[in-house]
Amino acid sequence: MITLLGGGIGAARLWCGIARVTDEPLVFVVNTADDIWMHGLRVCPDLDTVLYALSGRQDVRRGWGVADESFRCMSELRSLGSPVWFQLGDRDLATHLFRTGMLRAGTSLSAVTRRLADGMGVPHEVLPMTDDEVTTFVRTGTGETLHYQEFLVRRGARDEVAAVHCRGVGDAAPADGVLRAIRESRLVVVGPSNPVASVGPVLALPGVRPALRATPARVVAVTPVVEGVPIDDEGEATRARSRAALLAACGRRHTAADVAALYQDFCDVFVVDQADAAAVAAIRRTGMRAVTARTLLPRRQDADALARQVLDVAAHADTCPSGHG
Repeated sequence: MITLLGGGIGAARLWCGIARVTDEPLVFVVNTADDIWMHGLRVCPDLDTVLYALSGRQDVRRGWGVADESFRCMSELRSLGSPVWFQLGDRDLATHLFRTGMLRAGTSLSAVTRRLADGMGVPHEVLPMTDDEVTTFVRTGTGETLHYQEFLVRRGARDEVAAVHCRGVGDAAPADGVLRAIRESRLVVVGPSNPVASVGPVLALPGVRPALRATPARVVAVTPVVEGVPIDDEGEATRARSRAALLAACGRRHTAADVAALYQDFCDVFVVDQADAAAVAAIRRTGMRAVTARTLLPRRQDADALARQVLDVAAHADTCPSGHG
């Protein structure tokens, strides 16, 4: 079994590659701290990105939402005077209506996610990191407190961030199956996700970080940061600004080596983009093995190639120093 941890567009690209190149059972543990209530509906951006990608519904060009989408409902809401800064497509709304109705009827988020995965034909186990409601907030340099989605989407991640806080995570419990998956897997892959917004909340859940340190599985993390390649896509640029601002608030630079340092107590192998090969030496000094690969995944074949390399690196990691255990 392979457990994949994180969330977001970058993780979903790699995870689809892994799903295509292996027949092993896969368990996806997905961040829920950027979930938000919009127009009376519970929206789970990371969960939905993973479900849409694995089911083949995802709008590949945007990286989020459903393909062949329309936004007539948002247009009507805007005409009625409702603030519409978080786009929910008409097909996408069906997911949120289904989820919200089941949650209000008392069904757990895990059970709702299983129903959604089954309905979309996803053959893998997709777990929200917790059934409890936790939320990431940022405090800006001017003292405002913003929901992470407001910071990212409404404000384009352009605010200076003084602090990041995941409200409720210390009192939340990992969803049933999360710790078991980490303990029983032969491989855990930390996706190329925002290390503060998408991976940090999962690691902050009680029991998760100790489980990653104790697991006999190989733990491989893939960098979300590529310094050596210029960004020309506005969506990618916004996500890079978010990573940089949140890392700075945690006293870290926006570098692959600084991301690796956040995982050094449990990670065996850290995958760096080939354009950032100069970071390998610094990462190896933490006790982790560091390898280079092409981590930017604009095409399906790029994701499949990286997936094969991650699986190959994990299979041959026992000859190198371990970062945990």
